[in-house]
Amino acid sequence: MRLRFFFIPLIAISLLLGCQAPKPQAKYVFLFIGDGMGSSHVNLAQIYSDSVLSDTAGINFTRFPVASSSTTFAANRYVTCSAAAGTALSTGSKTSINTIGLNANHTDTLYSIAKRFKEQGRKVAVLTSVSIDHATPAAFYAHAGSRSSYYDIARFIFKSNYDFFASGGFLDPFNEKGDSNSVSIYELGKINGYSFTSSLSAVDSLVQVGAKSIIYSAPNPAPSSTLQYEIDRTTSDISLADITRKAIEVVNNPNGFFIMVEGGKIDWAAHDNDGATVVHDVRAFSKAVDVAVEFYKKHPTETLILVTADHETGGLSIGNRSNKYDIHPQILSSQKASKERLHKLIVDFKANNPKASFDEMLSFLEPYTGFGKSITLSSDETAALRKAYEEVFRSKKTSGEKTTYSETDPISKLVIQIINENAGIGWTSGSHTGEPVPVYAIGAGQELFIPLLDNTDIPKKIVKAAGLSW
Repeated sequence: MRLRFFFIPLIAISLLLGCQAPKPQAKYVFLFIGDGMGSSHVNLAQIYSDSVLSDTAGINFTRFPVASSSTTFAANRYVTCSAAAGTALSTGSKTSINTIGLNANHTDTLYSIAKRFKEQGRKVAVLTSVSIDHATPAAFYAHAGSRSSYYDIARFIFKSNYDFFASGGFLDPFNEKGDSNSVSIYELGKINGYSFTSSLSAVDSLVQVGAKSIIYSAPNPAPSSTLQYEIDRTTSDISLADITRKAIEVVNNPNGFFIMVEGGKIDWAAHDNDGATVVHDVRAFSKAVDVAVEFYKKHPTETLILVTADHETGGLSIGNRSNKYDIHPQILSSQKASKERLHKLIVDFKANNPKASFDEMLSFLEPYTGFGKSITLSSDETAALRKAYEEVFRSKKTSGEKTTYSETDPISKLVIQIINENAGIGWTSGSHTGEPVPVYAIGAGQELFIPLLDNTDIPKKIVKAAGLSW
């Protein structure tokens, strides 16, 4: 009898477990990739939001119920690039540096989860704040041995049959780096039934007439066919949140969707070691995530939102040698232009005022930097700025020094260094690092994204959460 009573509860428990309803699957999937966004980038943006803007919500995705991290190394290098990392995040396989959608030695094709979603009846959108043919977005539709083959990469868009693309535009739509007699990307798109527009309202019209696939490009792109940096953006410029909202409208349907959103210029600002611009672009990225959260609240059991990064850029530290234990994030609020824009402003100022004095230059810089107001320059900083002034205003050069994604000059470069230094920000690199990156998740399948992950785990777990075959 004892044995009988002992086994009855076990049988009952097993029957109850067997009768439990299966866990809801993710019908609607968002993958947000903050390019170059390490934990320090997120934390700095949160600190700025809290202490400077009194925005207690701040970076909302940091409050997601799942917070983890992911390693990012490539097949042939510990410090990865966006092409290899993007391929890992899109296909679940490691590859070599500068490779998109191919295995490490380019002998096999790797297919992205976006393709899997599309083949299994869900709509797909690929969005980025940089150009649509850049490494991270390309990893979700293209296959190329070199990430810089922009024209050839863009041609893969027309083989994808994805429903919506949105970005700053194309880097080489006329194949000027190859055969300039090639058919343009715009003509190829039309031949293949794709519609191009630079108007969000026109996107609505195209949807209403049943357009097959829509490619949206920003009407007022920044250099290199990107959205404007958030710190430089005016009310007439498109934001990442704007195109995220529009993408949901385009692809929302009863069968579900997959939307990849890249905050690409977080990386660009970090390459420039431009702390204030990083903060503003992380905040812009967070606002795009908030748009997805609005959708999630309407479909909480069927939506998965995942936020991560492809790698860390810049080796950003919150705290530096000269400030020791103190940081002063409010100093970042005095910066009113990105390093990229500041360079252009200085070039234009010199062109219009070739004989400007050092004091006149400082007066010109004040509205963009807070020098003389929120920042009192030390004698060493003043001397360094005077030397930079002499280099720029006594030189006949009109172009500046090339950085990874922009140009700079001795003045703008030093200005940003001074602001960072006074704010208590440190940088160890102008390139990527091998640091793990954060992972945040909410919604159906969120429990799959713990504990420590590798970037190749992420697409596999997304597919599992969505109930699709791998």
